[in-house]
Amino acid sequence: MFCICLNKYYQASKHFNFYKMYKIIVSVIFIFISSIINAQEPAIFQSLNRNGIGWGRVQIIYSGDAENIISKHISINQKAKGFQGYRIQVYFGSGNEAKAKAQQLRTELKSSFPQYDNYLIYETPFFKVRIGDFRTKMEAYKLFKEIQTQYPSAFIVEDLISFPSL
Repeated sequence: MFCICLNKYYQASKHFNFYKMYKIIVSVIFIFISSIINAQEPAIFQSLNRNGIGWGRVQIIYSGDAENIISKHISINQKAKGFQGYRIQVYFGSGNEAKAKAQQLRTELKSSFPQYDNYLIYETPFFKVRIGDFRTKMEAYKLFKEIQTQYPSAFIVEDLISFPSL
């Protein structure tokens, strides 16, 4: 059918233009690929619509825009290495001795607070030592009050925190 359309197009024009032919072919391929992509629904909709023994049936009425937004949200979250939360920054410094001091401080934190993970972060030109993975600022504040007596320069920072182990 595609060949018939092109043949009619060729016969209708006195001056056959390959650029127009190229544009038509690319447009048809683009439309075909986009229809395939839009035909797939996110896995969340598939899992809710399945039938099985002991499962109720959920019918979701949604537009194509909702599928696209949810698909983008899922793909962004799958790429993320964590989620937004809080940590306590105990040290940051630069210079020749900054890395050694940060590593030493990290070992001290591990022995003083073994229940919390601590992190050595390098962001040019600073070495930073942070501790904890807290979802809310209030959770971080509890540890902050304990740490503040030993490390008065500590403060709470927003950071991507690790997913909790299950």
